[in-house]
Amino acid sequence: MRKGSMIAVVAVLLSFFISFATEGVTLIEKGRAKSLIVLSEKAGLRSLEAQAAKTLSDHLFLISGGRLDIKRENDLGAFTIEKGVLSFDSAKVPEGISSFILVGESAVTKALGVSVEGLGPGGIRLKSGENSLVLLGSTAATDNAGTRYAVIEFLSSLGVRYLWPGEIGRVIPVLPTVSVASLDYSFTPQIGQRTVRWSTRITDRSQTGLSRLQITEEEWTNAQQKSYATDMGIGWSVWHRLGGRLGIAGGHAGGGLPGGWKEHGAQHPEWFALQPDGTRDQSKAGERWRLCKSNLELIDYVAKTIIERMNANPNLKSISLCPNDGGYSNFCLCDNCKKLDPADGPKIQLTIFEKVGQPQRHQMEYVSLTDRMVWYWNQIAQRVVKVHPDLLLLGEAYSAWGNPPVREKLHPNLVIRYVPEEKEGLEGWQKAGCKYIYWRPNILLAGRRDGKANVLLGRLTDIMSYMAEKGILATDFDSILDNWAVHGLNYYAAARLNWNPSLTESQILDEYCSPGFGKGAEQVKQYFLLLQKATSDPKNLFTPDLFTSLRKSLNEAEKAVGSDTKILARIAFLRLGLNFTDLQYAIDRMVQQALAKDPAFDKDLSQQLLELNYIVLRDIALHHNGVVHGPYLMWGSGDYAGWTAIRGRGYRPAKERVEQAQQYSLTGRENSFEEMRKSLGLDKSPSAGEKSTSLDPNVKVPTVMDADEQGRPIELPK
Repeated sequence: MRKGSMIAVVAVLLSFFISFATEGVTLIEKGRAKSLIVLSEKAGLRSLEAQAAKTLSDHLFLISGGRLDIKRENDLGAFTIEKGVLSFDSAKVPEGISSFILVGESAVTKALGVSVEGLGPGGIRLKSGENSLVLLGSTAATDNAGTRYAVIEFLSSLGVRYLWPGEIGRVIPVLPTVSVASLDYSFTPQIGQRTVRWSTRITDRSQTGLSRLQITEEEWTNAQQKSYATDMGIGWSVWHRLGGRLGIAGGHAGGGLPGGWKEHGAQHPEWFALQPDGTRDQSKAGERWRLCKSNLELIDYVAKTIIERMNANPNLKSISLCPNDGGYSNFCLCDNCKKLDPADGPKIQLTIFEKVGQPQRHQMEYVSLTDRMVWYWNQIAQRVVKVHPDLLLLGEAYSAWGNPPVREKLHPNLVIRYVPEEKEGLEGWQKAGCKYIYWRPNILLAGRRDGKANVLLGRLTDIMSYMAEKGILATDFDSILDNWAVHGLNYYAAARLNWNPSLTESQILDEYCSPGFGKGAEQVKQYFLLLQKATSDPKNLFTPDLFTSLRKSLNEAEKAVGSDTKILARIAFLRLGLNFTDLQYAIDRMVQQALAKDPAFDKDLSQQLLELNYIVLRDIALHHNGVVHGPYLMWGSGDYAGWTAIRGRGYRPAKERVEQAQQYSLTGRENSFEEMRKSLGLDKSPSAGEKSTSLDPNVKVPTVMDADEQGRPIELPK
């Protein structure tokens, strides 16, 4: 058995011993505290240990109704340990207390023989004694939150879950008595820097979407805060133990040239990429200018600026050399740069823009640009490490340089920010000398432009297990977009696998569903497995029959749980996402009918569904925030540009219709479009003179959408 698999098994056993213990150390008995939380006398009021102790006390109170007090060891007088039994000055220990939870390393834990020795950064240790439970963790500089992680591990073993942000997503079991059987568990996270981005702040993109939905930023912010509100003071990312700081940071950075064209273009145009028109002018490239990678003077300058940065801030661990992303500018086509591209390199389709800053382009077959990129990074690294030998320099596998190099070998100080999922590609980079892998996947972005439900659990567990075997140092997942009802299981799995990449698909599905959906867990598992099968099949399996089966699974789960209001609310949350997904596919099918001039196309029904889609997005944004990110979808879909054939691009219901719907809201119990329309008041007759418009005169419809990550605008239908 692999080491990682053994760790996963131990984690399961840990859960069993704690959750179902009937003997051992009693912490709470029939809602009455039998234990005291004890901190080191050195733990300050705002220390991580003090925060962890409060998290423990707060959650145990919610679980059992018993409130455990928090004391410092010096508040309890001298301690003794006889035959494993821990005692303090009886005059200073509250009446009824018979056990102690020691949070963080202290003189007492050391006397009990429990310390952080042997734990790596972020590592945890949980150990029970005759009348004690020790929860502590590493305080290493690169990940000092080990004690908080240990507390979270313990609470998770009791069945506490943070499935998604907010009260509905938080699972608190009811356990009037909490006891801990014999326990001795240690774990250190393999991935030293664990990041899953969270793209929830208001940006130009989401602001565009808010405007299209006719929602103010204040309304959105208030709805989001209400949806996320909890009384525990701990966020979803903190709960899932994302963190660790190895100093490996940075992304697209203009090849390491600060200031770009704006600062250097006039004096050194030769530093920039030669364009098809024979110029090197990048003045219209904005912040997405490209460089002439073969220019030695440029290389000298970039290396010099990096050395100066390090001299000014010697604590820097890494600096990015990654090129800019996207935009309407070409990679350099000069002869010297072309010589850096091996003729036998893997073939790619290279986008050629006719003029910088303009979207007109064509494709040409060329070879991968990886070797020129690696050559450029190597040249800079060779110069920099002569002065700063420990500095790591960040390159990347991405876009036109995603394939492994054919000719070049990587400088040992290069860290590769690996974006693809391909296993063979990663092996190729390692064969080329890559020692450090920083995985920066886009896998969580699947469905970001349409908000349709998908389940990627199998893909995530498979690739994370593989990446861990290959020794990745850090992760940077892009990105949680607040599509929790349709992609929430993916977000959850990504976070859990960052902490323990050895977890299996079935383990994650079980720990998500069993505590969160109780007696309906098996039906909810079936729901996710049906979604995963449809997601992974190359054929479009999202048919009306599939949605009938998915609704059946949720309805059966609802029947199984009976009157449990919290679980019913979670099922309703998932159903809101399912209904939204069903609506998207239904409109897509109508678009195909219209394009094919299918006699079955129902124009009136298509307009009803467009109206429903718009009102649903507004209702979710204002009353069910977190189900899907409506503003982002309005931007990402190009104001539903793909629905132009049925007058869906820029569609807006009449003002009176929007105002009418504001008096209603979805419940999450709806099982058809007609039920959704009824819940939103759309089954009622429109006001006199009410008209729909397929294009709001205040909305500017572009000829192309915003560029994607590679700078490729998505064409709108004619």
